[in-house]
Amino acid sequence: MATASNQSLFLWINQLGPATSDPLWANITVLGDTLVALALCLPLWRRRPDLVWAVLFAVLLATLWVQGLKPIADVPRPPAVLAELHVIGPAYKAGSFPSGHATTAFTLAGIIAFGFASRITLGVAVALASVVALSRAVVGVHWPLDILAGAFGGWLSAAIAVRLARHTLDFGLKPYVQWVLGCLLVIFSILLVYGHHRSGYPQALQFQRIIGLACLLFAGARLIRDFRSRPGL
Repeated sequence: MATASNQSLFLWINQLGPATSDPLWANITVLGDTLVALALCLPLWRRRPDLVWAVLFAVLLATLWVQGLKPIADVPRPPAVLAELHVIGPAYKAGSFPSGHATTAFTLAGIIAFGFASRITLGVAVALASVVALSRAVVGVHWPLDILAGAFGGWLSAAIAVRLARHTLDFGLKPYVQWVLGCLLVIFSILLVYGHHRSGYPQALQFQRIIGLACLLFAGARLIRDFRSRPGL
């Protein structure tokens, strides 16, 4: 903002689309879609129920961050300002700040990083979230400042969510709470398998189905193993 480089930096990043592949960036950017991100939490259900409980807080906080700032900032998106740019998918024109996809990507990355406390995990999570966040400029619908604000809000939401979850684990780990959360994540994954068009990127429809199916299979295998390991079974 201080150097007035928001627009020039956007145009530089945006050129990555024509220089590479539109379907590639469409598939990358859907990883920041809320439904896709929630489906990706399903494999954690039986393995790390504490993190699944943290996801609930993270969703609420991240939603408050995005939906609270968008109407206040009321920043027009690049397609509403620039005559020449490369757009992949819907050419949204309003509600630019902050980026919801960047917020979602860094919320999930933060949950994973804080939950597993590994430098390798931290590096991979941040790297993937950064690529997903930058894809919002590549597809032409967010300014760099939107992306930075989304990344900050997502990471902050994850940090607070993990802390809140640790202080409320007695309730969050109750079997009926975990089953409710697990069933919701299963529903989100099933929606991906049957075709989730709200993301606005038809090029990524097959990828979303693969994600949903993979998450269902992973969680199902883990659930079967847990039941078989019970005494008397």
